[in-house]
Amino acid sequence: MHFLSFTHGLKFRLIAVGLLFIFFGSVIRYNIAAHMIRNNMLEVVSAQQSSLATYVALDINEKVLQRQQLLEKTANEFPLPLLTQPAKLEAWLQQRQEYSPLFSQGMVVVPKDGKGVIVDYPHISGRHQLDFNERDWFIAARDGADFYIGKPGISRATHQGVVNMSVPIKDDGGHIVAVLMGSTELSMPSFLDLLEKIHLGKTGDFILFSPRDQLFISASRPALRLQRAPEIGRDSFHDKVMLGWRGSGVNTDSAGVEMLVVATDIPAAQWILLAEIPTDEALSPVSLIWGTFVRNSVVSASILILILVMFLEYAFRPLRSSAKLMREMAQGDKTLSRIVVKRKDEVGLMLESFNLLVDKLIATEVQMNYLAHHDALTGLPNRRSFMISMRQSMALAGRQANKLALFFVDLDGFKLVNDRYGHAVGDQLLKEVADRLRDGVRQSDLVGRLGGDEFVVLVTECNDRSTAALIASKLVANLSEVFYIGDLVLTVGASIGIAMFPDHSQELETLMTLADKAMYRAKKNGRNCYKFSLETDDEIYEN
Repeated sequence: MHFLSFTHGLKFRLIAVGLLFIFFGSVIRYNIAAHMIRNNMLEVVSAQQSSLATYVALDINEKVLQRQQLLEKTANEFPLPLLTQPAKLEAWLQQRQEYSPLFSQGMVVVPKDGKGVIVDYPHISGRHQLDFNERDWFIAARDGADFYIGKPGISRATHQGVVNMSVPIKDDGGHIVAVLMGSTELSMPSFLDLLEKIHLGKTGDFILFSPRDQLFISASRPALRLQRAPEIGRDSFHDKVMLGWRGSGVNTDSAGVEMLVVATDIPAAQWILLAEIPTDEALSPVSLIWGTFVRNSVVSASILILILVMFLEYAFRPLRSSAKLMREMAQGDKTLSRIVVKRKDEVGLMLESFNLLVDKLIATEVQMNYLAHHDALTGLPNRRSFMISMRQSMALAGRQANKLALFFVDLDGFKLVNDRYGHAVGDQLLKEVADRLRDGVRQSDLVGRLGGDEFVVLVTECNDRSTAALIASKLVANLSEVFYIGDLVLTVGASIGIAMFPDHSQELETLMTLADKAMYRAKKNGRNCYKFSLETDDEIYEN
């Protein structure tokens, strides 16, 4: 009795409040500190990453400039009379190549007609027989570009990854008489070696990107080298870089990994250097900090735990049983449900909180299940739900020897409304279209939204084309009437494609395809009408 009385006493409650204070205080400190430390760590790592990326970019930029200066100097000093004396010209070119061996695959003098070479050094077998008229570096120099860097790629002569740079060779009158090209292997030790050798942590990458050519030129990972960049619209961050963004930021890549990315220019080549590292790796030191935090918290809590050791069995007996029950719910051994609360103390409060969480989880599950099968804007079944219901209706119709009509409905003129009045008006218009479609068919029929301004209608027990045609005419007429959205009076139309089950097909996917094609025929036929899927007999019920 004394023990029970003590547990209800002020001393026990003060100790319990102290433990709760430590617990909640630790949680609050953890969350606040986590946010601050994460942001500070990101700033530090970003600054280091930017500094390293700038260093590598400057190195590449300088090496490009060196090659540009060498080509321009060689072209300016070019002995024009030697164009007709290949042996002497090769010796002259050899002297400059050996003095400044910046081009690992040598320098090449190409005639103005682009066929073969006048001379190259070092001589590479097969290069003299090549036609360069379609190479961008040759076209640019031949047409007067002072300096041009060609699209990196695989050399036809050496089958190595190379980048070619070119300048025009002009006579005293300023007329272009030949093109001087320097070719450098991308793997040349004194060219992109920093980019390929320096790694950002364990999984970070440097990526050298040519926006003009939409090409990853080189990267720390060999698999990315000379690979095409994502197409516009496939990667929002890539699009952002293409539009001129430079600096550092956090981006989620196509694999769903959060990356810390730095983008910096290489102006001499009009290339971009990307440096990226997963934020998990960049923020790995934070884990060490939290380890210290947890250890300190454990030590502090242990002091109070020693004081509470005589009372833990009583205080935590219901907690343990509840935790076991929660675990069984989490593992699926028992159905997720509320736990009966028998106490009014802190444990009871915790169980009430758990029950609140259970209520929210159940409500969320119901909501998610609804959203998984319905369009969020109109409340209509989405594609997945519609196709499930349609498959069931097809099976039932097959057993009962009934027919179905599938309508593909696409709004005419919706894009103009959306572009002119904005998405808010467009969304409201789609809602009202959904209402008119529902009102235009029976309750036993099914209306769904595929996305955008495309809807589908499944008419059950539609045993002849005339019935389908009548319903389609009604829907076209309903959707052609004016819509009142706020103070706006709007008009759209509808193009409807119709496929019949089982007349046109007994396969769901085929019916969808046929109805879609018929809808496009309706659009081509002037819109605001319907079309049946093509078949051998005359389309006697078409508008």
